[in-house]
Amino acid sequence: MDIHTLHVEHTVLLAVYTLLTVVNSRMHRGVRGIHFFSVYNALLFAGALLVALRGSIPDFPSIVGGNMFVVVGYVALFVSLARFFGTRLSQIYLQLALVGVALAAMLQYGWLHPNTERRLLAYSVVLFAQQIHIAIFTARKERRRTHAAATMAVILASLAAMNIVRIGTILVESVPQDYLSVRGSLVWMVLINTALQCGVIVSYVWMTASLLRSTLALQASTDPLTGLLNRRGIDRAAARVFAAIGPANLPSAILVDLDDFKRINDTYGHGCGDTALAAVARTLSVGLRHSDFIGRIGGDEFVAILPETTLETAHAMAAKLDEAIRAIRVSRGTGDVQGTVTVSASFGCAQAEQNMTWTRLLSRCDKHLYEAKAIRRAEAARLIAEKDSIYTAS
Repeated sequence: MDIHTLHVEHTVLLAVYTLLTVVNSRMHRGVRGIHFFSVYNALLFAGALLVALRGSIPDFPSIVGGNMFVVVGYVALFVSLARFFGTRLSQIYLQLALVGVALAAMLQYGWLHPNTERRLLAYSVVLFAQQIHIAIFTARKERRRTHAAATMAVILASLAAMNIVRIGTILVESVPQDYLSVRGSLVWMVLINTALQCGVIVSYVWMTASLLRSTLALQASTDPLTGLLNRRGIDRAAARVFAAIGPANLPSAILVDLDDFKRINDTYGHGCGDTALAAVARTLSVGLRHSDFIGRIGGDEFVAILPETTLETAHAMAAKLDEAIRAIRVSRGTGDVQGTVTVSASFGCAQAEQNMTWTRLLSRCDKHLYEAKAIRRAEAARLIAEKDSIYTAS
């Protein structure tokens, strides 16, 4: 099969790939960078179309335009992947520099002083540099649970390797001035390039599906108000901690319940109450260690799992959290209720024993929390009684 026919087939397949990526981008609009991936495929399709039309259109758009569309397409691919991974575009300058090199080479060897061999060499070197750069960038972002990014990196590296093979072929075999009359190894490279381009699309769709699954899993285990784990999420975290329990690494837990929280909601509104809950959540997150798990398991109830932590350490951490929560000041609105609201909490701490379940540990924390609340109520009643006696005496 001649290379012109293969380019026509390559163009048709790229048109189908582009259509598929546009549909995918419309279905997953929330994925960062997904529209740039459609732009990448559209530019590759435009470049392949201009090459396939060589002989039917002037040489300048077919040669210079066709090759430059492909080179710029890889810039769009880099932008797409950088945004997908949430990375700054600082490395885009390398891609833009390669676009400049390609443009200079295409103008020189495709228009001013036409030379097919030198043009293909320059084009192959630029594409190799673009593809290997994006492959390395993507490999560093691999998500080990799915290996989707690693697959993308391997395919891009394979495309880069194909350009190395093409460079070697051009240096060994003579290339005719008319590119469409090329025979031999260069013909097979068009076929392989088409297959690898399909692999790029499959890898990207795999990456978006993996991201969406991770997002849904996160939403299913996260409390939307505070950003902490919800009951389901904390139970899963506890299962992982208790699966690794041993005589020397027993975990502890702290149960936190806000004092008289219903009064804040009833007096100042649920908006103020939500703000208070969010402030407490931030305080707990800052006050705990990175290895700890914190979740909201009820309206105003929180729990922290402390892996490999003694009961004494848990009590010390609870005391610091108590002090930090008491320092919270929440705006309570405007008008007659303008000002701030203070928050306090009671704590129940317990340490797991060998063969103890998470439910049993949580129950023990709840018992100690109830005792702490009883002590606080007794203390509050004593203070009120002392104030009443002072007023009576005066």
